[in-house]
Amino acid sequence: MWPKRRQEPAATPKPGDLIAGKYRVERVLGVGGMGHVLAARHTKLDELVAIKMLRPDLLRSEDDVARFLREGRACSKLKSRHVVRILDLGEAEDEVPYLVMEQLEGRDLAAVLREHG
Repeated sequence: MWPKRRQEPAATPKPGDLIAGKYRVERVLGVGGMGHVLAARHTKLDELVAIKMLRPDLLRSEDDVARFLREGRACSKLKSRHVVRILDLGEAEDEVPYLVMEQLEGRDLAAVLREHG
């Protein structure tokens, strides 16, 4: 388990921020129930990635942090062309857990369903 959580929420990363010393944030892709997803570039490999970070308001909950980490470990075990690949799981300098995935091109399923039913 990660070290004890900080008491104050961390700031949401913004374009230009560096996460874990190697991922440069380019833009926000979306916000969900457990976290926000960022488009970023691995600074050494020059590869685009998507980074999911736990929402700052959930950091105080050991259960939410544990669930986020379980999600990352479980998803990393799935090997299919229909499932996004997990590339990294860690904790940023401000103690926020993150999950790095391959960045896929495409459209949001909800938007496609609204347009085409």
